[in-house]
Amino acid sequence: MADLPDRVRLALLPTPLERADRLSAAWGGPTIWVKRDDLTGFGMSGNKVRKLEFHLAAALASGTDLVITCGAIQSNHCRATALAAARLGLRASLFLRTPDGLPPPTVQGNHLLARLAGADVHFIDPDQYANRDEIMAAAASKHAERGVRASVIPEGASDALGMWGFVLALRELSEQLALLPRPPAAVWHAASSGGTTAGMAWAAFRLGLGTTIVASSVGEPEGELSGRVEDIWAEACGLTGASRPRPRLEITDRYVGLGYGRSTDHELAVAAEATALTGHLYDPTYTGKALYGLRQEILSGRFTPDEHIVFWHTGGGFAAFAHDWSAVVG
Repeated sequence: MADLPDRVRLALLPTPLERADRLSAAWGGPTIWVKRDDLTGFGMSGNKVRKLEFHLAAALASGTDLVITCGAIQSNHCRATALAAARLGLRASLFLRTPDGLPPPTVQGNHLLARLAGADVHFIDPDQYANRDEIMAAAASKHAERGVRASVIPEGASDALGMWGFVLALRELSEQLALLPRPPAAVWHAASSGGTTAGMAWAAFRLGLGTTIVASSVGEPEGELSGRVEDIWAEACGLTGASRPRPRLEITDRYVGLGYGRSTDHELAVAAEATALTGHLYDPTYTGKALYGLRQEILSGRFTPDEHIVFWHTGGGFAAFAHDWSAVVG
């Protein structure tokens, strides 16, 4: 794809596509394959680094000194941004959402890793977070007044630039699907800010892949997540002149449960079972919640035993250390 924007190589690619036989046997449904984006690289593990390769290349090209971004207190994206910036010699400034806009009582999980990477951290409450783009733009302007060149990376690096990370990722997967005896019935993934979904579905349509891309929301209502994907596509179409893709895309909010970052005992139990059967670490906020959704769909009989499913492990395992698992392992 010669027309791609510039990127800086940070991830260890391609990530493996592994057959999860013990998990498939225990759940009694289709054969499950796991796309191991938790193995994109130590510290920056997870899908976020794929999108950051494009955003940080643009930042370096513009002479940026500081990158500014935002997310929840246990944001995988913010942790990955802080570590990637440290590797490239850039400063990072993070706006992290907490329930009351105050620092949490303990520094742990992704928040800890971001602090260890030297990131400046600012805490904002949910109402402020609704205006995150304006807050980050204002911060960039203040830095500019002091002679510091700052670049703003949107939540999750999810825009028309970051989307290309998952256009390439889906192309990578398409080449690995030769491992399967037949095309998968679905590619199932955790979805929140929309960039991963937008890139996957864009590429699936352009490649003529007939597989359904399933975005299992971890918090946002279906309409909101769909709107984010459409906005990213509209921006990308405007920049490239391409037509809007029409992929086989399903966006569901049936499994958001208690909401973003909050888990039921049933969700935790499914994540723990999957770890015990695969050796993969699934975090409660993203992969664990999406895996619970896939488990429920299998129980409903949606998929037959002769079908194959790809579960995209988007990473984020560090957040598991900031969650209370006592209902499952206590």
